[in-house]
Amino acid sequence: MSEETSAHAFEVLAQNPGTDTHGHLRFTGADGEEWLEPFDLPELAANVLRELGHATLMHEDGWLELTESGLHLLPQFIEFQVRDDERIGTATTMQCNHPQLLPQGLFEYQYAIEETFDEAVTSGFRKWARTDLPVLLDAASAEPRSCMTMSMELPAEDGRPARKRRLLFGPVEHFGQPQRDADASADEDTDEEDFCPCCLFTKSIDAFEPLLRSDQFYGLRLFASHDNAGGECQADCRVNGEEWPQGLDALRAYAARWPAATGLEYRKQYVIVQNAPQ
Repeated sequence: MSEETSAHAFEVLAQNPGTDTHGHLRFTGADGEEWLEPFDLPELAANVLRELGHATLMHEDGWLELTESGLHLLPQFIEFQVRDDERIGTATTMQCNHPQLLPQGLFEYQYAIEETFDEAVTSGFRKWARTDLPVLLDAASAEPRSCMTMSMELPAEDGRPARKRRLLFGPVEHFGQPQRDADASADEDTDEEDFCPCCLFTKSIDAFEPLLRSDQFYGLRLFASHDNAGGECQADCRVNGEEWPQGLDALRAYAARWPAATGLEYRKQYVIVQNAPQ
């Protein structure tokens, strides 16, 4: 496909995103000729899962089953856009259910930018599989393998018996470095002294108290950033894929306390709150 043809095709491509899991991308060439190219999100997601060593069974309805854990996954398409540089940005979601642990399900968004549609979708799924999936797998296990854990004892209240809640902390995606003082020793640790995989949550814990005291299963997307150039702090907080505005102020306040960075710094993490296994 020539540059002239592809530019014209991209314009039409962006107006014909297809369906949730399977579909076709519609192209129109410079000469007006149209053609369709199929996409298959379950197949792309299954390829990523198998690449990372997860035994995966694909069902005809598009659901993927991780046979060792019992998790059921459904990748779905949201939208894509073609950038000025003709790279493609995609937005997808991954729905996760478990017959006993998570019958109601939850979901998370994936965003990526690559040269082609399939490459962008695959990139988004791969990042999800490396950061969020390990937490979900540990949540389905009595003995976590990958995540730092924390437990919380709750007394009997409101007619409910005493119980224990378990928190699972996924890997922290960290971008940017704190600025080192010119007089500081090269061996001096200039990052926040007590930062560890639980800090995004524990430094904002008051905002999540209702979730801790509940009996429900929650997947928390936590994001906080600090732009040292303008002093602006941003945050994103989602619970089971839905916006959780109660956490925004607490995450922004936490980011404001970070040591000064050389530019933009952000931290992003997936955390699960659940009842501890009996």
